[in-house]
Amino acid sequence: MLHSKRYPGLYIKEEGANPTGTFKARGLGLAVTMARHYGLQHLAVPSAGNAAGALAAYAAAADIKAHIFMPQDVPLANYLEGVLYGAEVTMVDGLISDCARMVAENIKAQHDANTPANQIWFDISTLKEPFRVEGKKTMGYELVEQLGWTYPDAVFYPTGGGVGLIGMWKAFDEIEQLGWVEKGSKRPKMYALQASGCAP
Repeated sequence: MLHSKRYPGLYIKEEGANPTGTFKARGLGLAVTMARHYGLQHLAVPSAGNAAGALAAYAAAADIKAHIFMPQDVPLANYLEGVLYGAEVTMVDGLISDCARMVAENIKAQHDANTPANQIWFDISTLKEPFRVEGKKTMGYELVEQLGWTYPDAVFYPTGGGVGLIGMWKAFDEIEQLGWVEKGSKRPKMYALQASGCAP
């Protein structure tokens, strides 16, 4: 946690030290670990950037094939990260919702073609499996621990699909159940922040 130099009372949770440079590493690191545990061999995701890099990195480490669909206007660095880690990256002339549709269509076509089960892609995108939430939950634990086992007044979160907000709220429940914060303590207001180009 870093103190803001501009605004007294504002803390910034530095996530750039994660292995792929963003908070996306938290959820996808655990999701890919569990995918390997369950024997999945192909993982697919629509991404506007950072999730693609995290999936590509962890899939490469787990020896799992990553299939990434990204809008054509994503930053070049996000595209290159996926390619350099060995993922199959498809650039889409459209939005992230078009990428998600293409992932779903590919998986349906594989089922329709009676593709062997171990070759069918698994959609690891937002809220399609439970472990990304569990990985993102660690932000909630760290946030409260780093503030001396108290809640902040508010959390402002770059939201994407919302997995981090859900994970942090789940962490707050667990922290109270463990007795690390008193049950019934006033929880922070949660603010979802998104770029204007990602405003569902």
